[in-house]
Amino acid sequence: MIRAFKSLLSIGLVLLLLVIFSAEARAEVEAPKIIKLTAPEFFSLAGAAPANSDVLIYLDGSFIGRAEAKILAETAPVPECRASAAGCQPSWQWQYSSTQKLTHGNHQVMAVAQDRTSLVLSAPGQEIKFAVNAVPAPILIAPNELTATADLRPLIIGLTKSQTLVKIFIDDAYNGTTGPLKDDSGTANFVYRPTLNLSRGWHKISALAEDGAGKSSPVSDTAHFKIEPPLPAPTIFKPVVNRATSLNRPFIVGLAKNDSKIKIYIDKKYQGELTVKNHSSGTANFAYKPKAALTRGEHLVYTVAIDRRGKESSWSNTINFSTKNSAIAESVREERKEVAAEIKEPKKPAKAGPEPIVISDGSGTVVKKSEGASADQTEKSTLGESATGSAGASPEERPTAVQPESVGRGKTVIEKIKSLIGADAKTTKSDQGMINEGQQRQGKLKFSIILFILFLVGVVAWLLWVNRELVKERRTQTEAEEKSEEHKK
Repeated sequence: MIRAFKSLLSIGLVLLLLVIFSAEARAEVEAPKIIKLTAPEFFSLAGAAPANSDVLIYLDGSFIGRAEAKILAETAPVPECRASAAGCQPSWQWQYSSTQKLTHGNHQVMAVAQDRTSLVLSAPGQEIKFAVNAVPAPILIAPNELTATADLRPLIIGLTKSQTLVKIFIDDAYNGTTGPLKDDSGTANFVYRPTLNLSRGWHKISALAEDGAGKSSPVSDTAHFKIEPPLPAPTIFKPVVNRATSLNRPFIVGLAKNDSKIKIYIDKKYQGELTVKNHSSGTANFAYKPKAALTRGEHLVYTVAIDRRGKESSWSNTINFSTKNSAIAESVREERKEVAAEIKEPKKPAKAGPEPIVISDGSGTVVKKSEGASADQTEKSTLGESATGSAGASPEERPTAVQPESVGRGKTVIEKIKSLIGADAKTTKSDQGMINEGQQRQGKLKFSIILFILFLVGVVAWLLWVNRELVKERRTQTEAEEKSEEHKK
């Protein structure tokens, strides 16, 4: 009994000593450190370890390989080393590269050092968690530090993997999500506008992508941008119509700051742009003529200014205006002007008898020159003279009314003048070239009414035919019933 007790006591002391020495030996081996981790699909590690040790690598709790610690640098000549009596110890570092392809998702890696002589293991080093993502992080393009904008809700533009959506974070706060994005190239672009106005000043944005399975990408690089004070908006006035334009292509006129490019919008559609000519006052005027004729009716116009750096102003004031003449009518009017411009005064006036005859341009009355008028003055009288010129003539040159007996002779002269200037040809050409939009609309309306009447007639005819067939069927049934009753009797 006593021997057994002594044996157990001896065994216990031995075990205690082993535990103590093992703990001391374990404490002598420091845990390794992981300094660098690269993990796309294949990962590599690098770090520091105790001298004369090997580093055991564990991925997701499983041993995957070991690395040998090597001396990569001798004692560095730093003040701490010079002050130390023992000097600086060599730096032992290790590297490990895995040939194992990592699955997408979250992973964790840690390292344990083992002394090569005693084979004593250190405590596990710090566990590092990382993720391998099938979805790459989005790339933010704009806005950025070089962007000049005064928009309180600037457009956020970037690129992401196809068939993903992008979540936007502004100033580290979630702001919103784009819809699913898809592109045949495999890379889709996205455009996002903040849901609320941002304050003026500096802001930062970041984004992450998410695929249809709910897998998220890492957060993108952060982009910084500044919202500046707004550029002064242009001021526009009522459209101008003059000899250089027409009713359906009026000049859009206004004022803007020097060095500005003006964008023109009519009925909320982009029409064109122009660059202002600078003025010494700092404010330049501009005029824009639409490229195409506007439709007849009411229109709305406004403008936006852009400076040299690309910063846009807000909308200018809006102007409402109307165009009464359509593009077709305007072209006819211009054609009339061209025809009238081609008519020239004949070199020699028509001979109308012994007395010189002229026509008053104001009333069309046939008049004759007084005896004091010269033959040269008679030749200069034309159909296009203004009434003001006739009224302002001297008493000797002022025309007097022709007596009733000269009216017949005057009519003959009028007909000759008309034949000379081609008035009939002009009227015929204008009548043939003009398109009456009202008649076209009336024609379309009449055609629609005729179709509707034909439809009603068809419906009535169909109802009459159905009624007649029902009457026939009823008569047939009645006759059949009468015959059956006669057979029964």
